[in-house]
Amino acid sequence: MNASGRAPSSTWIGGSVGVACALAAALVGARLAAQRGYGGAALVAAIVSLFLLLLPYFLLGTTDLSARLATWMETRRVHVVSVGALLLPYLVYAVGSGGFSWRALVKLAGYILLPLLLLLSADRSGPPPRWHDALAVLALWLPLELGWLRDVWPWPAGSGAYTMNAILGVVAAVILFVPVRRLEGVGYSFAIRRTDLREAFWNLLIFSCIAIPIGFATDFIAVGHKAFDLVRFVGQFLGILLVVAVPEELLFRGLIQNLLQRVLPATYALIVAALIFGASHLNNGPAPDWRYVLLASIAGVFYGRAYRRSGGLMAAFLVHAAVDTIWREFFR
Repeated sequence: MNASGRAPSSTWIGGSVGVACALAAALVGARLAAQRGYGGAALVAAIVSLFLLLLPYFLLGTTDLSARLATWMETRRVHVVSVGALLLPYLVYAVGSGGFSWRALVKLAGYILLPLLLLLSADRSGPPPRWHDALAVLALWLPLELGWLRDVWPWPAGSGAYTMNAILGVVAAVILFVPVRRLEGVGYSFAIRRTDLREAFWNLLIFSCIAIPIGFATDFIAVGHKAFDLVRFVGQFLGILLVVAVPEELLFRGLIQNLLQRVLPATYALIVAALIFGASHLNNGPAPDWRYVLLASIAGVFYGRAYRRSGGLMAAFLVHAAVDTIWREFFR
């Protein structure tokens, strides 16, 4: 057994799964980019950079890497160096694509170091929640929400910057709040248990029974007419899971709801987190849409319920990805 109590064979299997998932996702990204006409050294650099971000993204959820980092940081006091390693993917990307920018590097370093300093200060003040924790959450969330880091990844144009920033935000948030801040109950894991499947199914079913009638009554949704394609559906589900469901559920449930329920009754914390989640959709679209906010808030209740009842984020990941995929495939 290792220091965390996990058998070596289990650690090896989890690590292998994490590496395989990171490699597979990076290769899918390479294929999609190649289909759009991108190529050359810039594409290679972008895919290597993507893989370097995906590797901790998956390993933090398939192994005991968080516990190992916590021990290492405690004994050696290397927080800045460890978190600063997240700049490596950008350096690979920038040099290979010929798009290096000191401004982009400083923005990225500030995005990582500001919440780190806030959480180190919170750690000296006592256990969570502290006001520093709330500011650290905002420091991780708002730059991505407001698009302040889009110009860090200018090549290739399009959704590449969103994907890179979403994955970077997940890795930074998990490392900063779990090994550094030692916030318990975050629940970042890609292990799928029966409990996760059960909670995902029932929360998806109940939400659908509520949200679909409201969506039709308010003209927010309409029945789609494109033919069903299983391969497209699965691909859409996995893509949404990777870059939408995981980042958003980590933020709104693993961090915000988790911190709120330490000062509020669990049900109130769930509702407040759901309302914050709904309000975050005000800028989704050409103009604010109260129907979107309403349905997102209701969805947030069921995502939060799945998180609370299952004791981890996987159930919330699954129901969130399923809701978004069904909406895009059948109702747009």
